[in-house]
Amino acid sequence: MNQYLTDRQQKILDFITREIDRSGIAPNTEQIASEFEIPSLNRVTQYLHALEGKGWITCNAAPQGGIALVENGNSYRLAVCGDIEDRRVAFKKRS
Repeated sequence: MNQYLTDRQQKILDFITREIDRSGIAPNTEQIASEFEIPSLNRVTQYLHALEGKGWITCNAAPQGGIALVENGNSYRLAVCGDIEDRRVAFKKRS
């Protein structure tokens, strides 16, 4: 699993995570395209396939669709508290 993401991939992953945390439902491709002003749904799908290939999400091809975050021993979703620019950061693991 390649964990290294491009800036855009990271931003899309962060958006997906925020939406799941906020509403319990992952955004669809149209919502992602709108959020990042991506004119092509095909391009959004390419980003999602890249995230899936790198092991961060899974995509369901069923008609209702769906994106799920991959939770495993090698990745953690962390809340960042503090000022990153001053190099003072505290991490709090979400339950």
